Amino acid sequence: MSRRAIAIALICFSTSALALPPTAKDNRIAIQIGPSERNQVLYEMREFLHSLFNMHNALASKDMKAVAVSTKPMAGMLDRIPNNIKDKLPEEFTQMAIAMNEALTVMARDAETKADMSLTQSQMAELMTYCSGCHDTYRFEILPARVRH
Repeated sequence: MSRRAIAIALICFSTSALALPPTAKDNRIAIQIGPSERNQVLYEMREFLHSLFNMHNALASKDMKAVAVSTKPMAGMLDRIPNNIKDKLPEEFTQMAIAMNEALTVMARDAETKADMSLTQSQMAELMTYCSGCHDTYRFEILPARVRH
């Protein structure tokens, strides 16, 4: 058996041992929205992921200017959310989004002015805590049709 096959087998077995069964009930806080609002939220999340991908690629290339360019659009994401959706967001969700926006603004500025890869990597780690914190706490749920009318 080749080293590559052994490595793949070890990775698969070690990660499968860590997998835990999902809980029967989703205890995250539900934010109820309509189907078109859900599409808007999912679109923004995908755009965020594309920006994260671009940031990682820029870091891998040691291109701090590209890191800053990739970060800037992410900082304005909350502003792009329509008011009808913002009105449904819990205050804590909004506060987390504002804090994340501030972290992104600082990250973009620091990438441009300091060009410190280590600093940017630690800022990205902080950024990911906002992502996981939000996804661990909230879920978007489509309102039943009878409630939307």
